[in-house]
Amino acid sequence: MFQRDVFINKVAEHISRNPNTYFLSADFGAPALDKLRKSFPSNFIHCGISEQAMIDMATGMALEGKKIFAYAMAPFISLRAIEQAKCGPGLMNLPICLMSVGVGLGYADAGPTHYANEDYACTRAIVGSTIYTAADAQTAEMVAFELIKHPQFSYVRLDREPLPNIMGDITRKDVKEGYRITGECRYSSIALISHGRMVHTCMEMQRKEPSKYFVVDLFRSKPFPTNLHKCIPCKGVVVVDEQTPSGNLASAVFEGFSKNGYYPKIVSRCLPERYIFENGGREYLLNQNGLSEKSIADAANLI
Repeated sequence: MFQRDVFINKVAEHISRNPNTYFLSADFGAPALDKLRKSFPSNFIHCGISEQAMIDMATGMALEGKKIFAYAMAPFISLRAIEQAKCGPGLMNLPICLMSVGVGLGYADAGPTHYANEDYACTRAIVGSTIYTAADAQTAEMVAFELIKHPQFSYVRLDREPLPNIMGDITRKDVKEGYRITGECRYSSIALISHGRMVHTCMEMQRKEPSKYFVVDLFRSKPFPTNLHKCIPCKGVVVVDEQTPSGNLASAVFEGFSKNGYYPKIVSRCLPERYIFENGGREYLLNQNGLSEKSIADAANLI
């Protein structure tokens, strides 16, 4: 199931009960988006391929008391419009949800202009932002429910591909904590910490070697969960992230743990410090750029 569609459907349900909620878009083409647009034409604003203007519009509407969800392709709603995100919802602490689709190498073969491999670091740097990265549709749906119930300046990172649910039903407690753990946490095991699509690769590794690994799906990495370090006794940590090195998830994990006086050995597995121009599909690109199961296992062997 598409994360984007379940998220939009949840917002549409809310609009049906609360007409003070608006959905802004710089894109067309998603079935759920088309349905929302037709069902609630007064609450849907198509802003054209103009993400900067869209966030400025969202800022003005939020200042008038409107609840705003703004949607676009990940590379464009993040880096193209980063100053607007800082000066609008950031500086003014406005409850605007920026909904990005196609994170990482999600738009495989579209080239580096369409990859979102730096969006995490850049949006994490904006003061006051909350960041969610969903690994499956049920997580996306629960994040939507949380942001409808508790509006805040948030950057929601959704995958473009339909991905299967990774574990049992996600609960409100999970959403409040910001993470889920699968497998047995032991001092002799290695924690694979990830978010988004790469959680599925980590889960597959854990299924193959359950005594060696357990997996942490860190779907809310900012603010960093304050109690995570207490819940994962381990031999060491491999952080797996479909981002480039600077400011990625490994940085967030190290900062979060060190703030709480927890210093496990941490190894980062991420994309290289270069732009990717090759084609071949997402799986091929991940395998060729350090995010295969073997590469992650090699990182674990360093611990």
